[in-house]
Order: sequence, then structure tokens, then C-alpha cells
Amino acid sequence: MSIQAFIEGLNAQWQRERAKTQMTLGRLIDALEKMPGDAEVANLSHAHSYRGYYDDLAFEQEQGTRPAADLLADCKVAMGKAFEGYKGGRYVMGELTPVWISDYGCCGVKLIALRAGGDIDVDYDD
Repeated sequence: MSIQAFIEGLNAQWQRERAKTQMTLGRLIDALEKMPGDAEVANLSHAHSYRGYYDDLAFEQEQGTRPAADLLADCKVAMGKAFEGYKGGRYVMGELTPVWISDYGCCGVKLIALRAGGDIDVDYDD
């Protein structure tokens, strides 16, 4: 086994571990699909590769709210899309990709849940 294959295997394993403790892109899509399209949710936007783990996905949090249907559309666009990592590389986002809240180029917080009322829960302890 090459060193590169070994490192990629470790990265995949660590990503699966992170996915156990936070919202993934697939679970976020599921939660949004259960909501009425016009329900107001946290204003998450500008999907990008997360600075802390380039193979994870991050959204920036803006002030106010936005319709669930709009965030759902952004999430669906991110599914299967390759994003450029902060220092290079291309990373494809999928169902099991952990989701973070952070500005581009910054580390942030884990997205833990999207509540039925549209609020989000985050974990600051990472």
C-alpha cells in the first residue's frame, strides 16, 4: 500500500468518525425536505470546503433567516460537487460529509442539528 493510499484511508476513517457526532449533508437535506418550503430557517449560505478538514463542507451563517427551500436547493447543488480546498485540492461532498458553520478560510463550529422551527444547534467544543 502506498503512503498516499494509507493517508487517504485514514482521512476517510476520521471523516466517518466526525459524521457520527454532527450533521451531515445527507441528514441536512433530509431535515430540510421534511419542512415546508416557505418555512424560515437559519440563514446558511456560501457553501465551501471547510478550512479545518477540506473534505468536509461548511456554510457561512448570515444574519436573519431564509426559506427552507432555498437552503435545500443550495445543499442539493453541493451534493456530489467538488470544492476547492483552502490550500488546494478538490474535494467531493456527499451524503456522509460532515457540515460546519464557518466563514471561508476560518475554522468554525460543528452543525449538530436543524430544529423543526428552523434554528440550528452547534457544538463549540471542537
